[in-house]
Amino acid sequence: MSVTRHANAVPTSRWSTRRAARTAIAPDGTREDGTPLVAAGVYLLTREASPQFATPITVRVIRERTDRSTYDGWAWIEVYQLDPRGEATDRRELYVRPDGMRPAPPHPHSPPARRAAARAAG
Repeated sequence: MSVTRHANAVPTSRWSTRRAARTAIAPDGTREDGTPLVAAGVYLLTREASPQFATPITVRVIRERTDRSTYDGWAWIEVYQLDPRGEATDRRELYVRPDGMRPAPPHPHSPPARRAAARAAG
């Protein structure tokens, strides 16, 4: 039987493994070449992060791909692309400049739909 998981679900074991690997690479939060490591979080990606983002997008970083070789100042990241409501719409791997990634403003959470009108009519 298949278990349906939410698109944003990430096993906790993956986070603990990645944190340990990051601190082993650079305890101060940067690589040997000075490129900052990418922390999990929600970011706004614009042309500062990569020329491919002429139209800015908002993403939630799952993890940084440290197993791939890159040029100095660039990184591979796995992300969920977010819609205007802050919900994941697509999973992507992106090649970006970490120093160009900006923390995104928090998404306003819409209140849950009210069903009082349906109860009153019933």
